[in-house]
Amino acid sequence: MSMPWQVLGGRVVARKLFVRFNSGSRSRWLSRQQNDYYTREAKVQNLRSRAAFKLMEIDDKFKIFCRNTPQRVLDLGFAPGAWSQVASRRIGDGGMVLGVDILPCNPPPGVSSIQANILSRKTQELIRLYLSKHFRLNKHDDIHEDHGYLQHMTEELSRESDCETYREVFSPDVVPDKVGKYPIDVIISDMYEPWPQDSGFWTNITNAAYYRMANTSGLAIRDHYQSIDLCDAALVTAIDLLRPRGHFVCKLYTGKEDKLFEKRLKKVFRRVNRFKPVACRDESKEVYFVAREKRDGVDKLLVFTD
Repeated sequence: MSMPWQVLGGRVVARKLFVRFNSGSRSRWLSRQQNDYYTREAKVQNLRSRAAFKLMEIDDKFKIFCRNTPQRVLDLGFAPGAWSQVASRRIGDGGMVLGVDILPCNPPPGVSSIQANILSRKTQELIRLYLSKHFRLNKHDDIHEDHGYLQHMTEELSRESDCETYREVFSPDVVPDKVGKYPIDVIISDMYEPWPQDSGFWTNITNAAYYRMANTSGLAIRDHYQSIDLCDAALVTAIDLLRPRGHFVCKLYTGKEDKLFEKRLKKVFRRVNRFKPVACRDESKEVYFVAREKRDGVDKLLVFTD
């Protein structure tokens, strides 16, 4: 196995790695993108990716978002931000969208973001604190017009003014007893496909995701099991953070464990639907589970006990 380094004169020297690709496959991919209706339309509507139309279809059919009632929306794996864009537009001015991704990404205007691992309990604590303290603010008041408080946490904390902002966000006057246990109204998860890094720093803790959360490999079994793992992670987050009667949407690459995951969903939610939006490509193996009305008193252990 070729290593990304070599020893020269007693020193460890980095060595470039070259990735081989099939030029014919690349040409077909570029051609498909150029001729794809939803890709072109996303550019016209200033949407960050064609995935936005999938969430629009889901909301049109199942009414996940509500303009009349302020909602707190958590977008898992939000990069590049298309689903956050849709959610922000559909919940109206009284709501709030918080995107979480292990990869750095500039959030859309009006959306807050955290670069963090959703599997970490500390991340869940930050989400509770942030939403509990700032949900009552108008989302355009005291929040940067281009990105939320939490963007570029590593890079921007070097600036004194931003340090003060973060101290204010997580100040001690919000104590655990006052923080809502279930602060989220809607959780949406399009986790799977990593987005190219465009900001921030590279670290082994966060950016190893470029390898762990690799894009679809073309091997249906591998893609399916990776997808199941991420869907389970999103479901655990829903159990821990989503309010009773809240809603949940996640993407899954189909395979033999579909029914098992659907069974777990039905232990948590009263209504569960499987849906493939028209915006999905015909050859795609992806399907979306739309789960509504979270049950009261969900036992996490029982959910994952078959």
